[in-house]
Amino acid sequence: MSLFSKRNFLLIAIATGLGFASQYYTIGGWQHLHLVPRKSPAASNNNAVLPASELNFPMNWETPGKLISSGRSLINIPSDPSIPSSSGDTSLRKENRGKWVAPSPNSSSLAPPKSAAPTLRVATFNLQSFGDSKASKLAVLEIIARIVRHFDVIALQDISSRQRDTLPRLIDRINQSDRKYDYCIGPRVGSPQQAMHYAFIYDSERIETDRYQLYTVEDPSDQLEYDPLVGWFRSRMVEPSKAMTFTLVNVRIDPAHREREIRILPELIKSIRQDGRGEDDILLAGDFGCADNQMGVLRDSGMAFALEGVPTTISGDEMLDNILFPAKPTDEFTGRAGTVDFLRKFNLTPDQAFQVSNHMPVWCEFFAEEGGIPGYR
Repeated sequence: MSLFSKRNFLLIAIATGLGFASQYYTIGGWQHLHLVPRKSPAASNNNAVLPASELNFPMNWETPGKLISSGRSLINIPSDPSIPSSSGDTSLRKENRGKWVAPSPNSSSLAPPKSAAPTLRVATFNLQSFGDSKASKLAVLEIIARIVRHFDVIALQDISSRQRDTLPRLIDRINQSDRKYDYCIGPRVGSPQQAMHYAFIYDSERIETDRYQLYTVEDPSDQLEYDPLVGWFRSRMVEPSKAMTFTLVNVRIDPAHREREIRILPELIKSIRQDGRGEDDILLAGDFGCADNQMGVLRDSGMAFALEGVPTTISGDEMLDNILFPAKPTDEFTGRAGTVDFLRKFNLTPDQAFQVSNHMPVWCEFFAEEGGIPGYR
């Protein structure tokens, strides 16, 4: 082969290699994610949090069922209630179990608690236009999968794809593990120009759901831009008669109508409480578009906030996401909550992190037994 031919062959090979690489790594510097499977020693511990590097999980997941909507409606929504100002009390410091200690702004540790009692972790994550483009980037998909594996159930917002296989591809990636995740997805909601899906992803070995109790809230007067998705879950870590059950409401507030939509949420909670299930643990998880001190109407209605005064964006300049729950009935809350700063966790550049989302996941933890730990109040 002549020198000219060898040089042409080398140039073609390099170009081919770059083209192949760009299909999977659209940003330079993601190789440190180590996309080679390896075995985790924590796999046998039911309450262990899998390390971020865990990739060895066999694909083994059940075919997700179809959404069955019950068509529940908002009721008795006041026309123009005022928003009471927040009390400004962010301490929530109480002495005994069943009452809360506000998480520190740096509360992002995912280490399991020292107590032997089983716990479950609930999270929320706005994926910011999660569609075919993001799902085609292996590094983006892998980061989301590693984040999800830390939680028992996670509420996802802003799934923009119209393709039926987009979320299953994420589940496929997550289930390269020995924990079996499944999902429920709602119909497209929102205006045609900005329509999206809500979804719940859950560890089916630690959490169970009844798909017949999954529904999208009907809002005939269009007071909410994105009709919330409501699911019912129960812990599988203790016997069913003692297991914590909860309703999880997936919410995204439209920034253009934030004040109006925040005012509606107490009535939304009241409506869901009257949906026939008799559930008192109603958790709101999602993107509220504002900080806790701008949601005084919810605090005044008896809701507690997993996070207070903590930025939830990668840029660190805004608090948008949270998980809310009734302060009195939900005494299963362990007091542990935080964000997942995946920019620093995976040593990404800001540009790389923004390709995943500008929102950080928010999480909080509950005891898996209804009412918390027996005898520990």
